[in-house]
Amino acid sequence: MFSRWVALAQQLTKVWPFLTWASLRRDLAGLTRYARLMQGASETIHAHVMSWPGVVSQAHRFGGTEYRLGAKREIGHIHGDWLVDIPFPKKVRDEVVAAGQAEPHHILPQTGWVSFYLREPGDVARAVALLRRSYDLAARQRGDSSA
Repeated sequence: MFSRWVALAQQLTKVWPFLTWASLRRDLAGLTRYARLMQGASETIHAHVMSWPGVVSQAHRFGGTEYRLGAKREIGHIHGDWLVDIPFPKKVRDEVVAAGQAEPHHILPQTGWVSFYLREPGDVARAVALLRRSYDLAARQRGDSSA
């Protein structure tokens, strides 16, 4: 499994030259540290998110599962049982980060994206709440009354 992550990291550094090995090493260390503790977290999160009206899932281009509201609007994606990335408008992202609910995105910290690391069982509910916030914002912008 570790060799697959190294291969992915090598591919990403070719695609995104601003990735740093320090960032990738931190992510890999987190993966191995919390893998056993958080086993099954992605399935639990998937079940919650897929119960929301209009949500579809697909493979994410850098691994994991991506969740969309309809065909175009991504509400977030999960990488295994250890990391959830969620897009927000920058103002909301700033609020979420300031409240300590998530961190700026681990690769794109200047964007509206946040990264949420799954480190303990209670983090699953917190990840679902953040994804729900992204979903609710997307549904309101789309004019959905079903959210």
